[in-house]
Amino acid sequence: MKTFRRVCGLAAALTLLAACESSSGEGTSSGPGGPGPTPGNGEQPGEPGGPDEPACVAPTSGPTIHQGDVEGDEVWTAAGSPHVVAYDVRVRNGAKLTIEPCADVQLAKKAHIQIAFPGTPNTGALVAEGTAKRPIKIHGQEGARWASLYVHAPGTARLAHVTFEGGGGGDFEDGATLHALGDGVDGSDPIVFVDNVTIEGSFGTGAWIHRGASFIKGSKDLTIAGSGAGGASASPYPIEISEHALDSLPNGRFTGNADDRILLDPEGGQTAGSGILEDATIHERGVPYLVGRSNGARLNVGGRPDGKLVTATIEPGVVMQFRAGGGLNVQHFTTEEPSTAALRAIGTAAKPIVLTSAKAAPAAGDWRGVWFGGALQPTNAIEHVRIEYAGGDCGCILLTCSNITEHEGAIIFTAPPPAAFVKNTTFFDIAGHAITEGYDGGFVDFRPTNVFESVAGCEQTRPRENPTTCPAPRPACD
Repeated sequence: MKTFRRVCGLAAALTLLAACESSSGEGTSSGPGGPGPTPGNGEQPGEPGGPDEPACVAPTSGPTIHQGDVEGDEVWTAAGSPHVVAYDVRVRNGAKLTIEPCADVQLAKKAHIQIAFPGTPNTGALVAEGTAKRPIKIHGQEGARWASLYVHAPGTARLAHVTFEGGGGGDFEDGATLHALGDGVDGSDPIVFVDNVTIEGSFGTGAWIHRGASFIKGSKDLTIAGSGAGGASASPYPIEISEHALDSLPNGRFTGNADDRILLDPEGGQTAGSGILEDATIHERGVPYLVGRSNGARLNVGGRPDGKLVTATIEPGVVMQFRAGGGLNVQHFTTEEPSTAALRAIGTAAKPIVLTSAKAAPAAGDWRGVWFGGALQPTNAIEHVRIEYAGGDCGCILLTCSNITEHEGAIIFTAPPPAAFVKNTTFFDIAGHAITEGYDGGFVDFRPTNVFESVAGCEQTRPRENPTTCPAPRPACD
């Protein structure tokens, strides 16, 4: 990569003459046989992160201008700050870029730092790990709206005590400051590690994690605020993730944005009807999850080609909002084979899980509800959950002995439940039935412990217990 360092001596001030020396080369890089990094503030004594660690001091040799490809292992020192990214910097072909604690990185308008891109599949790594006393700052040059830190699998980025400001100026990136893309193959790609990272003032979303990309295990303390600074045309959410990043979403703070909801955008997998393909927990992160970019979005669990069981766990206090026609499918397809999915949504009396409508003025039937396909697993559990405004059109005709013509339900079973695993759950303002038992098999009574309020249809329907006949007359409900 071309690196330009400008050094102005004291003589310039004395003679009123701009006597600046300009040089280009790899002065801040260390590759095979090349010079080591310029000693910077990171080499001062004191244990990193410890009480005796020195604070940042003024840089001594910057600014340093960067553009193009990083070659080998390159270090951007604190002493060489500010590091000005005049045009896109590309860390690829096995290169590694290290940004020292205390370094100040300034990007020109629409400039990126790209990891393992372009030319995928590729490799490359960024390590920008500051400390509490010696943070790293990445922002626009003179307030310019720079683009993003763009990480493409299998490239990786490790970020600690880094603040990003004013990004999101790239094209076709949803206005994101941190943009991570997986390889699009089934399963998650853990490619970004964060520890005490702050993203402020993105034009659109603060971070966009998609195509299977996810956070590296151990990520924590992610703060995103001021997203959606571009106004009505910009994505307003703090972060946008696919279902493959759910389990890895770190704790942090996601408030103070144009829309304080986590956008969960289901991508599915390579097999039709697949979705979450690895055991995953939907974590309570202090703000609701909005499921889908558009109406009809459905979050699928399971559907692995190898039939392996996938369990989705929802933590107490989680709020999930579904768009019109959307829903949660615990296995998409209905078969007689054991389901490839299980749901464990176990809230508490103090912190119930809420599955609800995404509309500002919600009404019964806004979204479909929870669908169970395949022969149900015995590990399913729904406890202390509030399901509201569900019962929208399911497009389904199921088996029943109830005297009904519609089969919509807040919960729909297409095979016999192994037990009454829905407990201490409230069904509120439901357009169809609360629980549709739409199969050939034994009736399971879900009335005990559950609460049914403003349910337009049956609290529970009756399945076809005898495959050939039903009682005469048919019961209205159960």
